[in-house]
Amino acid sequence: MTELDQIYAVWRDCFAQGESGVLATVVRVEGSTYRRAGARLLLTSGGKRVGSVSGGCLEADLVKKAWWVTANGQAAIRKYDTTVEGDIAQEFGLGCNGVIHVFLERLEAGLVSPLTVVPVVRRLRQPGFLATAIAANEAAAVRVGRRWVQWPDGTVETDFVSKALGDFARDASLATQTASIATYEEAGDWVDLFIEPIWPTLRLLIFGAGDDAIPLVRLAKFVGYEVAVLDGRSHLARPERFAGADRVLVTGDDPLSGISIDNWTAAVVMSHSYEQDLVSVRALTRYRLPYLGLLGPRKRTEKLLSEADAGLDELGGAIHSPIGLDIGADGAEQIALAIVAEIQSVLNRRAGGRLREKAGPLHLASADDAGAYRRPAVCPM
Repeated sequence: MTELDQIYAVWRDCFAQGESGVLATVVRVEGSTYRRAGARLLLTSGGKRVGSVSGGCLEADLVKKAWWVTANGQAAIRKYDTTVEGDIAQEFGLGCNGVIHVFLERLEAGLVSPLTVVPVVRRLRQPGFLATAIAANEAAAVRVGRRWVQWPDGTVETDFVSKALGDFARDASLATQTASIATYEEAGDWVDLFIEPIWPTLRLLIFGAGDDAIPLVRLAKFVGYEVAVLDGRSHLARPERFAGADRVLVTGDDPLSGISIDNWTAAVVMSHSYEQDLVSVRALTRYRLPYLGLLGPRKRTEKLLSEADAGLDELGGAIHSPIGLDIGADGAEQIALAIVAEIQSVLNRRAGGRLREKAGPLHLASADDAGAYRRPAVCPM
């Protein structure tokens, strides 16, 4: 379960009990910060707190001030300067060398928020897009907190009065991969929009229900993936062996029977049975997955691909074998760590090297650098 899913689950339960809430969202960062734009913290009137907007240093201040800052029901921005010279740094003894802009909004019945979009995205496995006014000049025909939403089924809901602003929000949303700021200007008026896509959860298909798949399932669930375990051996593919998995299936002649593959699906083949792996590879290579990992040495993989009549040229960079990052992994748990780390690095177009050797900023500078799997051109071949 991702952090956003956790926040939604807490809010769903609290809302059912009649509680109110404040949602804090990082909308802009400058310099070095612990969290990036899109990070969230939920505060409920019952005293619950889930998520984070920093490494823990700003949350206490938000707990104290978020409610009165939004007491009139209006959304607001709270700016935290954590540079050495900043007020926040002096108050809390911080020195992160960054500035964080946090958008605060009350969660009320009938109002569309990122949390109301989450369950629809998860159910339909199609993205949703939101554009929220976070700043505007006094003459602009929109108030801070107004929102444009494209639901996963393609329908649009908005309280923007200006059609031109809505069209701008649509174009900006469809052009970005990650949370970003877009500024609309017309006749001297301006509006800053926080543009945010909400993507389906990555679905990881694990073909193989051996003992080494158990820690892989556990770790994949820990980082927020939706996980399915598939194996033709019924004595191994048992739900009680994989308590955290979303699905455990005994496969037949068609290993993908009952499974839908979409743009947000990755797969790992690790049954240790050559014949079973061959059947899985034949089925999977009909799709251009963003990630397909094959356990075993290169020669075994080359043979599998050859017999499956799947060429590396056609599959591009999707095939990863030997599987995992080179971290000196030994044993099922460490190999699982190497696999999940590689999946994460591939999906986010990162090399997976040491951060101390990385030149430039640690976080993405623009949407153009974002992960390929978020809006991939992936479809059945």
